[in-house]
Amino acid sequence: MAEVKRSGPLRALPEGYQEVLHYRLTEGRRLLWLNVAALIPLALAVLLLDLWWTAFAGARAPAPAEPLNLPWWTSIAALIVLPLHELVHGGAIALLGHRPRYGIKLEAGVLFATADGALFRRSEFLVIALAPLVVISLMGMALQLVVYPEIGRIIAYAVAINAGGAIGDLWTVWLVSRFPSQALVRDEEDSFRVFLPAAIDR
Repeated sequence: MAEVKRSGPLRALPEGYQEVLHYRLTEGRRLLWLNVAALIPLALAVLLLDLWWTAFAGARAPAPAEPLNLPWWTSIAALIVLPLHELVHGGAIALLGHRPRYGIKLEAGVLFATADGALFRRSEFLVIALAPLVVISLMGMALQLVVYPEIGRIIAYAVAINAGGAIGDLWTVWLVSRFPSQALVRDEEDSFRVFLPAAIDR
């Protein structure tokens, strides 16, 4: 069996590896279940942001004498986090030496970032999957310390939406992390395949 290189991008399945899982996130009732489950990370994000806002209330600059009074519909700007989420996935893919491709599956109503033909080591795939949740959450929490409260509220909406939208990533991380470190993963828009050496007993 050919040894998998420890560094550098992988595009060809090494000799001796076989597929052990093909999982489609948008199959059947899975998408509905994931949309319901998204309420959990969304609620946790709201709670965390509230605690964060309260804990650092004294560290922020004083609010201006005249509030911005932004119209209610400006909160829709928080939805820009959805394509930003995929851009962060793509950035992580690019850092690992692959070329990201972006798209949307209209029938499922989901955006995606993938890399055609790419294989990722388990640790790499987990980093890609978690990158948007970690990066956008930290960015949003940092920005809340320096912006006007009205803008901070929109940022909080965006961070919460991103956390809810990360439910598919979190579920994927849970599934993939159960496999041994030798596992290789191929992303296919709304699904992924896991490969293991034939000699490994799962």
